[in-house]
Amino acid sequence: MISVITVRSQPKAKAERPYQIYEKGQSMTNVNVRKEVRGTENIVQIEVLNASGGTALVRGTILPGADIVEVIPTQGSFNLIRQITKSGRGETIQLIDVVFPVRLRINISGQFLEVEIKEAGFWKVAVGMIQ
Repeated sequence: MISVITVRSQPKAKAERPYQIYEKGQSMTNVNVRKEVRGTENIVQIEVLNASGGTALVRGTILPGADIVEVIPTQGSFNLIRQITKSGRGETIQLIDVVFPVRLRINISGQFLEVEIKEAGFWKVAVGMIQ
């Protein structure tokens, strides 16, 4: 008796990103979402910087920095917002005790960023803005 065994490799499934950006405002030049491997807490840190914020123009007017106006979770939740830094160019906040998956609608100086993060951990969302 002869037995024939055929071995076929499984088709490689495209690795799904652990985050998704659904909406990005016109003045947002780049949005970088990454997981901090050393972080052990469930935190989402949001940093927004305006490329031209806090600088005097030729006429002497100082453009405002980027401001995080509000953060609304449309899925998941968080317990507390902690401000880390605020400068003439922008600010950095942390959302503490985040329940994942979380989908956030973030109002940054009147522009909206909507992002979903699917896996728990310490996440950094960096947003570059231009006025």
